[in-house]
Amino acid sequence: MAAICLAHVNLAHGFRGGERQTELLIRALYEQYQLQQFLVCREDSPLIEHLKDLPGLEIIKLKDKPDARLFGHKALGSRAIIMHAHEARAAQWVYLHSLFYKVPYIITRRVPEKIRDNALNRKINTKAAALVAISNAIAKGLQAQFNRTIEIIPSVNAGFTVNEAESANIKAQYADYFVVGQIGALVDRHKGQGTTLQAAALLKEKIPNLKLVFLGSGEDEASLQAKAQELGVDADFPGFKTNVADYIPAFDVFAFPSNYEGLGSVLLDVMAADVPVVAGNTGGIPDIVKDGVSGLLIEPGDAQALAAGILRLKEDESLRNRLTAGGRAMVKSHSPEVMAESYFRLYQSIIKIN
Repeated sequence: MAAICLAHVNLAHGFRGGERQTELLIRALYEQYQLQQFLVCREDSPLIEHLKDLPGLEIIKLKDKPDARLFGHKALGSRAIIMHAHEARAAQWVYLHSLFYKVPYIITRRVPEKIRDNALNRKINTKAAALVAISNAIAKGLQAQFNRTIEIIPSVNAGFTVNEAESANIKAQYADYFVVGQIGALVDRHKGQGTTLQAAALLKEKIPNLKLVFLGSGEDEASLQAKAQELGVDADFPGFKTNVADYIPAFDVFAFPSNYEGLGSVLLDVMAADVPVVAGNTGGIPDIVKDGVSGLLIEPGDAQALAAGILRLKEDESLRNRLTAGGRAMVKSHSPEVMAESYFRLYQSIIKIN
């Protein structure tokens, strides 16, 4: 079998969960297998800065205009024997490249929304050597849409480094409060911060020192702040933070009442810090949050159930201990090393066939 020379493609503009997972996989593949790897990305991609220290990684930077998907094909050529697309625009790039250079590709799908049904998308996803979903829910959707076997390789704990001094300062800032934290884009229809605010309003008498901390930015920030004031809820909005790991130890409970979610890998980062979780029973979340084992599940939009879960976790120490122990076990099974091993086996199987 030929040695694996792999091209990762991620054409995202920013740096969110999928880009963090891309970085973690590239690093783990190098550390475990010393693979020769390429990264194809936009010239302003934050991935460039995040991976600049990794030995042997060749980065192919694409111009943004008129369309990044048109660039970089000659630069990569046939030097990679397999390509890995990490998001939707990347899937289009690898498909086009495969037409020129006959290089097989896989696609990782991280979001639960159905792929737009058109001739191009059908070709892209049926021609792929493998489709990978990060959760069972996404896999079911892909299987129904494309009538093919779907691999499942979950996202992993990001392994953020905690700045102990900064984390201690943040904990001191909230020392007098029972803190319920939530991390994610401030887009209520997706992440359900409005449900968290309503739950906090229901708990004002039972937990008078309750403080909500919403980490993130987004289109609903102003309306969520207004809703907190309207409900009389004590809520902080520190904005988008790159050092979320410094905040997590200050949380007494983590709320994640998403209305839909591909997987919710931030849950693994929270579990790694021994913070108990109450999360929405939707999408890929139940793959991580096993109700009563590694967290508590509620139905999306159910503020009363969220309030009840928060109160249970405050009052029941044995429940907290059981759930955090279950969370630690879940984190152990969702490590970058496990993810890299799964993808490496998949790459090998495709190269052998081709």
